[in-house]
Amino acid sequence: MNQFSLRMADRVKAEQELITAVRKATNTDETAPKRKHVRNCIVFTHDFKTSMPVWESMKSQPLKANDVQCFKAIITLHKLIREGHHVTIQEALTQTKFLEDLAHGLGGGVHNGWQNYSVLIRAYINFLLAKLEYHRLHPEFNGMFDYKEYVSLRGTNDPNEGYETIGDLMSLQDRLDEFQKLVFLNLQSASNNNNECRIAALVPLVEESYGIYKFATHMLIAMHQRVDGAEQALEPLRKRYNSQHYALRKFYYECSNLRYLTSLINVPRLPQHPVNLFGDDFVPSPITDRDGSTDGRGASVPALPDASRSTPTIDMEAERRAAETLHRKQEEEQRQQQILIQQQIEVRRRHEEEEQQRQVAIQQQMEQQRMEQQRQLEEQQRMYEEQQRQQKQREQEQLVKLQQEQMQRQVQGRMQELEQQILLMQGQHERDQLTVDQYNKRVAALEDQIRQQQQFQQQQDASKDELIRQLQEQIEQWRQKYETLAKLYAQLRQEHLDLLGKFKQANLKANSAAEVMSKMDKLQGDMRNKNMELADMMRERDRAMADLQRLENSRADDLERLRRDLEDSEDRARELSRDRGSEAQDMLRKFNGEKDALQRQLDDRAAEAERLRQ
Repeated sequence: MNQFSLRMADRVKAEQELITAVRKATNTDETAPKRKHVRNCIVFTHDFKTSMPVWESMKSQPLKANDVQCFKAIITLHKLIREGHHVTIQEALTQTKFLEDLAHGLGGGVHNGWQNYSVLIRAYINFLLAKLEYHRLHPEFNGMFDYKEYVSLRGTNDPNEGYETIGDLMSLQDRLDEFQKLVFLNLQSASNNNNECRIAALVPLVEESYGIYKFATHMLIAMHQRVDGAEQALEPLRKRYNSQHYALRKFYYECSNLRYLTSLINVPRLPQHPVNLFGDDFVPSPITDRDGSTDGRGASVPALPDASRSTPTIDMEAERRAAETLHRKQEEEQRQQQILIQQQIEVRRRHEEEEQQRQVAIQQQMEQQRMEQQRQLEEQQRMYEEQQRQQKQREQEQLVKLQQEQMQRQVQGRMQELEQQILLMQGQHERDQLTVDQYNKRVAALEDQIRQQQQFQQQQDASKDELIRQLQEQIEQWRQKYETLAKLYAQLRQEHLDLLGKFKQANLKANSAAEVMSKMDKLQGDMRNKNMELADMMRERDRAMADLQRLENSRADDLERLRRDLEDSEDRARELSRDRGSEAQDMLRKFNGEKDALQRQLDDRAAEAERLRQ
């Protein structure tokens, strides 16, 4: 688990560094992509066996907004496809739509005419798409066209398949040659200060072309050794290979003159003449002289006479004649030898003249071929310019048509949006109207509740007034009872005083003890009864006064509470009525403002649509 977490942490860190490397490799500076940033992208594919994060990082960059940034991104992708993990090619085949969108989504660059980066970008993307198409048809190739790996995977036993593979590969080499000529054409047109970014595109092109050249050389040699009648059957491939050899030699010569490019890579050096595709066992037919004898220099050597074969004689005359004859023969032989040497010199001179004429003819032919190639190049350039002009005109027409369609769709969409907004506003108006009606109903219900509460309060006030009136009547009754009891008490007290006076008189008289005692007992009994009645009346009075005080206090509290409730209800009713009214007015004002604004927008859109129709 910890190991998995560490690997995930390394992957997250590596992706963050990858995003930084992609952003720095595809910045807007008109310089070559830094090698360390491109190397980080390539190493990422080998470490994690995928290149999709690189493509996602490329898609997150604003490549269509700047042609220089887009061109640097394509250079980086080309190097990634060549040197990345073998799964990079398979994943790149799924990203062809992205590359096509880059080619068709350019809006012009920082230069004009042939100095426009968009021309190079479209040509570069077309070459990359051709390369990816070749890898799709021949998945056994890696990005660098390694011959040994191809042989280990596929072999070279099928001549037909090998012929088709070499033919497709040479077609890809032709596409590369066309693109490099376009790059050099831009280098001649651009200023020296802005060539670094364009020259950077030649680095993968040199490596790519040399890889294709080496593979084609090895493959053709193997096919010539295995195919019967290869001299005639493979002659078209040999001619095409020879022409590409001279084209590559010229390409590498032009690249070797670029100091910045030679500081980045070692430009290959091709031999002056194409490789002998028949191998070391193929011996060309020798060039012989007309008499058929050749020495190391190709000249005939006459046979010298052997002087030792002459036999001396004793006869002096005969010896003299023999000496003269020998001398004449020697002179004749010397004369013949001089004639022969002169003939050989003449033949050699003729051969040299013929060789010079042949060299001149070859030079004239090469000059004609060069002029023809120059003419073809100019014709291709003119045709390419015409195609680019026509394509640009078609793209402009398509763009204008697309803009018109987009404008119509936008107008229609905007009209539909406005109609939807109007419908939404109508629905909102209806909902607001329903809300206002609900608020009005709620206000009316609250007003009814307030009226009911007022009526209920009035009824409660009336009932309380009635209760107060009844209490006042009861208090009046109790007051009358109290006054009656007071009068009775005063009367009893007067009677008691009268009885005391009589008792005193009775004591004074003291007629008899029994009579006095009986009267005293009777009077005492009456007094006790009167006192008890008086005490009862006093208690009744106190109870009535307490009830009266309690009723007055409760009445005062009820009246105060009812007054406060009434005031609170009236305040809430007034506040609720005021808030609801202001809220309803604000909503109506806001709705009317939005309705007027939408109506004005609708009128403007209708006028704009009418202008567009005209």
